[in-house]
Amino acid sequence: MNGRLASRQTISSLPPGFAGSNFCSEILVSPDGRFLYAGNRLHDSIAIFSIRNNGKLTFLREEWTRGNYPRSFNFDPTGHFLYSCNQRADNVTLFRVNRHTGRLIFTGHYTPVGNPSSIIFLDLATPKK
Repeated sequence: MNGRLASRQTISSLPPGFAGSNFCSEILVSPDGRFLYAGNRLHDSIAIFSIRNNGKLTFLREEWTRGNYPRSFNFDPTGHFLYSCNQRADNVTLFRVNRHTGRLIFTGHYTPVGNPSSIIFLDLATPKK
């Protein structure tokens, strides 16, 4: 081991033909390791990739976050839902995760939050040691 990194793949988190500006944000891997999600802050979307057995990605689709400037997002502890912090829209939106396809399905839930930038879940059911 020499501690060096080498590029294995370059793949866009934006749909084919998109020519606008974009700033990437959060990158998450699904709890089962089958899908990768990447935030696009000026495109206002989350790109969805499948992860092949060899570790390479395949772009599947992108999902509009129903907000502006998705700074951060996270899975709930069950892995069934994904919450998107839409920083400039001052809201958090909720998506159901299709665990077979990786697709995000908007639930219609918006939670107003001033300038959300991160979401972390705290397990209140587990006793503290």
